[in-house]
Order: sequence, then C-alpha cells, then structure tokens
Amino acid sequence: MKAVRYVGNAASLPKAYLGSLAADSGYTVINSLPGGANVTLRLTIDGQPLEVTHDPLTRDFLDLATLVYIVDEIERRGDDWTREFEVLFPVKNSGLWAANEAGLSQMLTTLTGDKYRFSWCETPALSGFGAHRQRLPVGYDGVCLFSGGMDSFLGAHRLLSQGKKLLLCGHQADGTAASAQKELAAILRTTFPSQFKLIQCRVARSFATTPRFSLPDKCEESHRPRSLLFLGLAIALAKAAKIDTVYIPENGLIALNPPLGKNRLGTLSTRTAHPKYLMELANYMKAIGVFTGNIKNPFLFESKTDMLRGLDQKLAQAMLRSVSCARPSRFKHLGVRHCGYCVPCIYRRIAMNEAGLDSPDDYGFKLFERLDSVDSKKQMDFKALVSFARRVTTASPLNRELIVLSHGFFPVAAAERFGDKKITSHSPWGEMFLRWADDFLKKLGVMASAETRRLLGV
Repeated sequence: MKAVRYVGNAASLPKAYLGSLAADSGYTVINSLPGGANVTLRLTIDGQPLEVTHDPLTRDFLDLATLVYIVDEIERRGDDWTREFEVLFPVKNSGLWAANEAGLSQMLTTLTGDKYRFSWCETPALSGFGAHRQRLPVGYDGVCLFSGGMDSFLGAHRLLSQGKKLLLCGHQADGTAASAQKELAAILRTTFPSQFKLIQCRVARSFATTPRFSLPDKCEESHRPRSLLFLGLAIALAKAAKIDTVYIPENGLIALNPPLGKNRLGTLSTRTAHPKYLMELANYMKAIGVFTGNIKNPFLFESKTDMLRGLDQKLAQAMLRSVSCARPSRFKHLGVRHCGYCVPCIYRRIAMNEAGLDSPDDYGFKLFERLDSVDSKKQMDFKALVSFARRVTTASPLNRELIVLSHGFFPVAAAERFGDKKITSHSPWGEMFLRWADDFLKKLGVMASAETRRLLGV
C-alpha cells in the first residue's frame, strides 16, 4: 500500500509529492489539515476543547504516528500477516528523518510485523490544529497513559498517591473506552481533586461529508500500531507542557505478552509495552531529538493478579468500571463491556477473583462456568492459556527466562530504563510468570465448573 501525508498543494512543494496527490497516483492521502480533512485529531481537557501548539519536529512525529494508525485500518492482513507500506512523508527536516529511517522502520516492524519504506521531502512547518479557549497547563510532573483499563487506573492512583501531579492522556479508541476514562477520572477526583487533568484525544476518520481526499473503508481490526499513536500523543503533550516523564502503566505479563503457542509467534501477539519495542522507540526518539525524557512502567514485574492482591476495597468500584476487553464495544447489546473469552478478559477474571470482585454476569460469555456453551474458536484463548501456564510451571528457571525472551531479546538494562530497579538477569520476569501460572492453575480448581475443567484437561 502507498500512502502520503498531505501538507497542502502549493506549487513550490516537491514535484514527487504533488504527483502523489493525483487521483491516479495509487497513493492514499492522509489529511489532517483544516478544511477538507479526512482525519480528525481533537483534544479535550476535562471535557473542554484544548489547543496544543507543537514544535515542527513534534508535529511531524505526531502526524507520522497518525498516518501509521490510519493506514493500518485500511489494509487487510493476508494469511502471511505481514504487509508492506510505502510512505511519502513531507517533513520540516528531511535530512534528519532520512538519516534515521532504519531505526524507524525496525521499530515499526517490531511493533506491527509489517515492512515500511519511507521517502522524505521538505515542507514548511505546519500550523496548529485550530484555536480553542483552553490551553495546556504547566507545572505537572508526568504524563500518564489513561486507557480506561484497570492497569492505567492503578498506575495513576499509585503516582497520585506519591504526590505527583499528572496529565492523564486518554486515547478515545471507541465510545466504551472514552466513557470508562471519564468514569475512572471522576473516581480519582474524589481523592485527588486538584492533582491531575484528564486530556482525551480523538484520532479517527473525519466526520466531514466532503473531505478533500476520500479514504478507503476500514477492513482491519488488529490495531498493532495503536501503541505508537497513544505514546505519540502522550509525548506530544509532555513536550508542550515541559514534562520529562511519560508513564505507561501496563502489567508486566501483558507487556511481555509471551506467545501462548507456536501459532502466535511474532506480532500475532501484541507488543504494546514490550521492552524491546520501547527500547527501539526510545532510541529512535532520542536520535531524531523529538523526546529525550523518560518512559516508565510502574508495573514492570507485576501481573494483573499481583496488582490486585491486597487491593484497597475503596478502589473496588473503579475496578468494576474499568475496561479490559480486547473488543469492548461488540457486546453492548448484552449489557456488558467484556466478551469473557479473549486473553485480557481471562486475565481480568483471575485478577478480579483475587480481589473478591469476580462476577460471571459482567461478561458476555461465561467460559469458566460453561466452556461447552461456546464454539471452538471462542475456546482457543482459554485452552492456550492453560497450556502456557503448564509450560511455565514445569520449566526450569533458565527455560522460564527463555520464555520471557520469546518475543525477542532485550537487555536487562530495560528494567532500570523503564522500571525502577537494577537487575542482573531476566529472572524477575520469569518469577512473575511462575507466580501467575501457579495461581492461575489453582484458581481454575475453584472458579471453573467440573465440565469446564474436563474440557481444559485440568
């Protein structure tokens, strides 16, 4: 697929770029400029429209993350998973971007499994996204990703409890997530009324009925590049607010997200917060100078079950309002936010049981109680998790470290760079895997029905 970033149609712009705008060029044009945009980037702060002024380099980086996110949705993955993208991207400093293209392409391949080739050309700096009344506040200690899930809520709560002032950055991927972000922020505000601001970012196709360039229909739902957009939005906010730390609260088990079987190797399993991806992203951003601050994950060595162990019951309502599902909007007609059969839902049920908050009625499909009531496709993730847990519990300490690295090698220095402690081996991650696997298999004996255990072979 070929795509180009729209920066205007002035005659002074490079001929190759202007040629890509022709209807017969074969390029999909991604346009976020006012007046005919086919992509919208809108921000609100505590519900009010927000204007953020970006320096040219940050604006270029944010537009690149947006383009990658949008074209991902309109190019279907085939049986071999990997796609190829050819991107023409005008920027303020084409020499800088060209010199660091290898790092960018490698980082995107690690995250998405796709191959990207870029062409760069010069363009003047672009203007802002429109003037609004609200401006970005300063005097904050960090930007914290705030997805509407329990991990990001608990991360924000921990940081706020330490006295930090935060800008919570929420990406409005769908209506369910956007609503959860508001509900969880309201719960935080009862304890920390003046320590944070909620900034919600909507990046999506424009509602304009007559955009300058039309976009093909969406046809792909794997959303592997979403992490780049989410972090890109947070980094852009951090730069504008003069903040040097971005927090990405993600439980360590799902951050590493080891492939549950041979059929899930590579980016068939997401790498949203994987240390290898974060290392490549941080190195790339430092090389081009867009962000030289810190990216931190406060839950680097904790599974979701670890995080909910000993949970303060004052936070129970927040856990119930949080959203973990990979497909939260698909089952609204059933009056639930969770499917019950995806990997995140199964992780959630085990963790909620640890906190005494598990309820089968919160899920569209009750796999623990009636695994036989769903088809084989919906049983796959549950069976794969059981197989993975057994593999972890029977593995030697060395083999558990190899499981930690099954998505690709990353140095132990990642623990200090993205966490808060220095280690000498990958064993702390292996020990986390073992804690989770032992607990998961034990909880199945209590939570699962006899028929479900029979089908799972436990």
